[in-house]
Amino acid sequence: MIEAIIASLTMVWMVALGSSFAHSGEGHANKEVANAGRLTAIPAAIIGSFLAWLAIEYVSVLVIKVIAAAILIYVIERNLRPSEKVTGGVEVLTKYKIGCAFGGLASGLLGIGGGAVYVTINRRMAGLDIRSAAGTSYLIGAAVVPVALLSHILIDGTLPDVYHRTGMLAAITVPALAFCSSYFGAKNAIKYLPINIVKWVFLIAVSASLARYLWDIGSNLI
Repeated sequence: MIEAIIASLTMVWMVALGSSFAHSGEGHANKEVANAGRLTAIPAAIIGSFLAWLAIEYVSVLVIKVIAAAILIYVIERNLRPSEKVTGGVEVLTKYKIGCAFGGLASGLLGIGGGAVYVTINRRMAGLDIRSAAGTSYLIGAAVVPVALLSHILIDGTLPDVYHRTGMLAAITVPALAFCSSYFGAKNAIKYLPINIVKWVFLIAVSASLARYLWDIGSNLI
């Protein structure tokens, strides 16, 4: 499981980097909002990595899947709500930072980028449109994910096992392909996909992930 988290974080980092470059280049990323989110998301990612190690070593992988399902249910529910007017202010900023902390925690705990959480709070709390919410999410993830990855490597000490299983060639070429694919995919999505389609593609992807987690949880309980 730990090896899977490390591999997942590596791929997510490449996707976050490629997509953040594409969105920033097209003006669909808010660096000030991203910097505010990083302040809490980065330390939370370290905590999440430690909690993941504790859960896997001493409790059960099922705990991580239950938490993942709960986060995705929250994301879907929030994105299906009608849009609300964002008033700004210190209170909203505090809530935003807390939300980003949950995204960072999810990144370290689940081996994901936390993008589903970041996109949601970027829209609901920062008042960004779906493209800017996504671009800003990638900016946050590009800084948070490598911290979570390094934390897992230091805590778990499983990096040699990952390289032994994948081989050096795959360890270099697969992440490089992920970076290139995410960059050019994001560039095309920004130019050609309507905002409503982007929103529903996001919800469908999150729903598919939720269905997989619920399936795994149900299979373990039956």
